[in-house]
Amino acid sequence: MNHYYAKLTAPKALLAIALGSMLSLTAQADWQLDNAQSSLNFISIKNVDVAEVFHITQLQGNLNDAGALEIKLDLDSIKTQIDIRDERMREHLFDTEKFKVATLTAQLTSETLNTIKQGGVLNSNIAGVLNFHGLEKPITANITLMSDGKTILASSQQPVIIQAADFGLDSGIDKLRELAGLSNIGHSIPVSFNLVLK
Repeated sequence: MNHYYAKLTAPKALLAIALGSMLSLTAQADWQLDNAQSSLNFISIKNVDVAEVFHITQLQGNLNDAGALEIKLDLDSIKTQIDIRDERMREHLFDTEKFKVATLTAQLTSETLNTIKQGGVLNSNIAGVLNFHGLEKPITANITLMSDGKTILASSQQPVIIQAADFGLDSGIDKLRELAGLSNIGHSIPVSFNLVLK
């Protein structure tokens, strides 16, 4: 009788183990951005040939199992190494009282998603939409992707060039130039990033 009982329960036990494994994989299917290990910066060019690197220090993001990616930039976290300049950028350029967050959304290709899940290295173009300063525009980033199946590193192969006019930032840049007493500030902004998701 015990032997008969074991025959009945063994398949059920195996089924329970299999289901448990599937649920475990499902629970780990989403990747979250690790802000402490990630970085995003952009370069400001002023007076023709003076370049400075600025940072957005608070990032959030996630990638789901279907390849939907969302990255959020907290524009209040701008760091330029000069406090008054940080304040002016929040107020006059980003207008963070109205537009605190910039959001990038993208749908990854099956090739990119397979590399992430199985592990590997891939150079890829990621096409997405950037919602910034109340406007949405398509954007493409050339990235190098490395994954071991659990942790993802996505780095820009080359800077993504953001045009100030595309997001209604021209007047804000002109205001910053006036306040700082500069002859000019560039309206084309190169953005680079290293993003870690786990």
